[in-house]
Amino acid sequence: MNLREFERIMEEIEDLREEALSTPILVEGKRDVLALERLGISAKFFCACNGRPLYEVCEEISSAHRRVILLLDLDSAGVAIAKRVKHYLSQMGVQVVERHRLTLLRRLDTHQVEHLAKRVERVKRELFRW
Repeated sequence: MNLREFERIMEEIEDLREEALSTPILVEGKRDVLALERLGISAKFFCACNGRPLYEVCEEISSAHRRVILLLDLDSAGVAIAKRVKHYLSQMGVQVVERHRLTLLRRLDTHQVEHLAKRVERVKRELFRW
């Protein structure tokens, strides 16, 4: 990865920070929340895998929000959850924002949100080791 690609990643993280001030984030679990907080992202977080039925989590989101940022993993389980969440939330009138999920996970070459902070730190060390 070169410096310009890293700058684009950092711009995307900054965009996510700003958007998260007014829009909640749906993640799979607590480790995802911790990774995002390590990146300086403060938000209202909802966890899809918290022991409650997914439909109830979506109802809770829709009761107070018209938009949600979807940051689920790009592995098979995350993709399946994302599909169900988008279906439920669209029926409830909630706009689902996936841009950050697709951009960050792909650019940082990981499938899991919980690895984002470590990947950013590793790339930063590689680029600025001298």
